[in-house]
Amino acid sequence: DGVTVDKGYENAFGAVLGDDLDAPVDPSAPMRWTGAAIAGDDPALPLLALGLGPFFVALIWLFFPSGGSTTYPVAVVEAGAPGDRAAVEQAITALERFGADDGAPVLEVTRVANPAEAAAEVQARRAAAYVDFPAGFAAALAAASADPERGVPVTIAGDLGNPLYPVTAIMAHEAVARHLGAVTGRQPVLALTEVALGTSGARTEFEAYVPGVLVFAIGLTMFSAAVAVAQEVEGGTVRRLVRTPLRAGEFLGGVTLVQLGIGLGAGVLSLATAGLLGFRPAGPVPLVGLVWLLTCLAVIGIGLVVGAVARSVAQAFLLANFPFGVFMFLSGTMFPIRGVPLLVVAGQEVNLLDVLPPRHAVNALNDLITYGSTDIGYELAMLAALSAGFFWAGAALFRHRHLRAPG
Repeated sequence: DGVTVDKGYENAFGAVLGDDLDAPVDPSAPMRWTGAAIAGDDPALPLLALGLGPFFVALIWLFFPSGGSTTYPVAVVEAGAPGDRAAVEQAITALERFGADDGAPVLEVTRVANPAEAAAEVQARRAAAYVDFPAGFAAALAAASADPERGVPVTIAGDLGNPLYPVTAIMAHEAVARHLGAVTGRQPVLALTEVALGTSGARTEFEAYVPGVLVFAIGLTMFSAAVAVAQEVEGGTVRRLVRTPLRAGEFLGGVTLVQLGIGLGAGVLSLATAGLLGFRPAGPVPLVGLVWLLTCLAVIGIGLVVGAVARSVAQAFLLANFPFGVFMFLSGTMFPIRGVPLLVVAGQEVNLLDVLPPRHAVNALNDLITYGSTDIGYELAMLAALSAGFFWAGAALFRHRHLRAPG
């Protein structure tokens, strides 16, 4: 005989049946458990679908400028020699005051002490480019004022793979060129040297997009994890576990292992395909694999949270779009974003958006692939912490919603 239980009474009904919970779920068995069908008029599904668009519009409004002109982050090296300080200070002021037609500043200037610090700002994507006025800048400026054949050397450097770099470099070049022209009374006077940091100058457009595609592929494992959990809930398997000693962590641990295997398989295939097509990271491939592993664990953890909240596979799929969209817009996967700096600990900036695992994956892969740098300890530590935190949250929610024996 078939039995239908109203929503919300499944666990109580299962407790009454006791040992009958050992009945199989095989559809061909004479006596079996089957999941209650999700009502076709479930109001959550259209509400979730309708909420996606407004949610992302509000998200973009919150984290991106909604009024005035867009600003571009640039680091500027301050003068080291006393004789250059006044001339360099005037040039930096010109950069800070360079504005759009409405008078709003275009460049967000960060002052640093030397080119190494400037390069670190660019590598961390806190700046899209840096400007360096080399030693002897004041003398070169004076010479150019007297000799129309002389130029004033200035260096602009950056990661050519950063989408913000071209606009930032153009704006910085224009600001400095206008200032030097005003001082010397002639145009052109700027002798520009452009420096491509890391391997960005030698990378093809294809290679520049590969890291973002890799992070995008990792994000898809969240859907798989959320659906895997929701499928067990919707199919009735979880109701049979209420009176068993199985713990939420053990159940979700098994789900995580399966999903991790899928994620690692996707990683191997993705990297192998990129390699066959000519992609070569500047840093060690094993570290790229470690970043992939930890990011998969963290993203799967978020999928477990979504699956624990959802009441059906359809809900899980729709709900997973919310964190996935946040990943894409705010992690730096699609385009660089400054985020909201909170504090600096031992020289490391802690940002509000550091709760997003793909943000650390983007930063770590950028260091490894573009710069060949293995200084990714903060990113690895954050990915490990986020993996543990999201798994714990998923287990707690799953236990609360699905494994509580009725009182």
